[in-house]
Amino acid sequence: MKLRRLLALTVAVPAALAIAAVPATATDSGSSSAATTAAGTVKVSSLYGPADSTGKATARAGVPCAPEATAFRFVVRSPDAIDRVFGGSFLGTPLAADHVADTSVVGPRALFPIGSETQEGVAHKLVTQCYTTVDGVLTITEPASVDVKINNGVWSTLSPETRALPTKIGALRFGLVLFRGFAPGEHVDGTVRAADGTSTPVSLQPQIAPDGTWGGALLTLPATVADGSYTLVLSGTNSKATSSVAITLDSSRLWW
Repeated sequence: MKLRRLLALTVAVPAALAIAAVPATATDSGSSSAATTAAGTVKVSSLYGPADSTGKATARAGVPCAPEATAFRFVVRSPDAIDRVFGGSFLGTPLAADHVADTSVVGPRALFPIGSETQEGVAHKLVTQCYTTVDGVLTITEPASVDVKINNGVWSTLSPETRALPTKIGALRFGLVLFRGFAPGEHVDGTVRAADGTSTPVSLQPQIAPDGTWGGALLTLPATVADGSYTLVLSGTNSKATSSVAITLDSSRLWW
């Protein structure tokens, strides 16, 4: 019986991946308190790095500045702090012919240099600013932005998603977890967090993050985890990006 059920679960993985475009059950996407009218996003290369002067990157807006704009700059916007210019001139860097703000023209720069605010658990935001001057009047617009999170001393622009299938796990203590949005090729670790804040590592197999698509892993809960409600937290080993979903262990049921 157990073997047949395990085989059925294995066969179900491709089908589950096929329908995984449904929004995630839960994420740790977070939110920003900074007001912005940005409609586009910003691509940051690399996707993550140390939250100090060695964590260098370039940024490129996903949408162009207005045709009449002549210069751009990026700013890192942090709570209770003045916007800090990133990867360009304080007064703006001239736009290229395609009008796309891109700091690669000046090369990689530290996203969080020495002395900048690097609070963890706070919503930092990298914002594109376009400069337009008409009749001597300067107008600054913000067409694109991306959230930057800091976990365990690493900044990241990743926003992973997680699904648990099912969310209720029975006495056999295993289920399927789908995830995407971690750095391609990095290992993904899992823990279950109880209401009192205590965490227990869990097994995920396989645990390699795919490139832009949904990956599936078999979740196994250890015998030390008691019945109850938990938060399953997945984290990238290198990026430290996290995502979570609520699960329940109910050993009165064999499966779910």
